[in-house]
Amino acid sequence: MRISTILLFLVFSFVIFFSFLIFKLNQIDILLDLLFDEIQVKLGKVILVSFLSGSCITFILELLYMFGKDRSNN
Repeated sequence: MRISTILLFLVFSFVIFFSFLIFKLNQIDILLDLLFDEIQVKLGKVILVSFLSGSCITFILELLYMFGKDRSNN
């Protein structure tokens, strides 16, 4: 196995482990105020969803940057 594969596996394991720890924060209920609605959710879910959505947005933007950079080199 290459070092990048091992590093990717370690990062994935790290994210899964911390997702489990954050999900354990579910004893605390918070009131999430949306524009016209208020919902009551667990703190662990809010942190986990915001982290995963931020990671997905960052990944998509990095892909767009890499593909745009590749086209400008040609």
